[in-house]
Amino acid sequence: MLLALLIGFAFGFFGSIPVAGPIAALVLKHGMTGRAKSGAWVGLGCAAAEALYAFVAVWGFATYLAQYPWIEPTSRVVAALILGALAVVFLRYRSPELADDSAPVESPLKSLGVGFSVTLLNPTLIATWTGATTTLYSTGLVELSARSAPWFAAGAFVGISGWFAGLSYLLHRVSGNFRTATIDRAVRGVGVVLLLLAAWFAWRFIDWLR
Repeated sequence: MLLALLIGFAFGFFGSIPVAGPIAALVLKHGMTGRAKSGAWVGLGCAAAEALYAFVAVWGFATYLAQYPWIEPTSRVVAALILGALAVVFLRYRSPELADDSAPVESPLKSLGVGFSVTLLNPTLIATWTGATTTLYSTGLVELSARSAPWFAAGAFVGISGWFAGLSYLLHRVSGNFRTATIDRAVRGVGVVLLLLAAWFAWRFIDWLR
């Protein structure tokens, strides 16, 4: 269960790094306009909603799909495709240009609600977490079961909220001197790692065919 918690953390943390989605853009904009704490609360709300999606994805996969023998080789192909696509996105990443406007600081509850509702109403996340679950299954690192689902979801919650809290703190510390090029380089570096992982999964599938 500890391994499921740690892997959930890694998936949540590193999966949140690209500043591309609506929540990431909100957190970045809050941080760059002197509202870093509000941005952190938005990220916390997002983490709560994504943890629900992560739980549903792992529980559903373990309950209905993992019992079929064809799932493992298929998951390797899916993992290679998903990681390859993500690698391309990461390698081509450029931070969005945000207006440097100012606004009154929002209450923590309101920011939390914004992050939670925007994320919960994003139906693509169930596909995202299903893909992540398929990738995890193909590695064989952890046995997916209904019992591991809440631990994986808890790890994802900590990872996502931790990333957005760290990003908000960084933006607060370097307010006025922040360079988005730093994030761009970091994201592209992760893209290289993802590309290597995609190649590894593709090789595992080819090896299975022999």
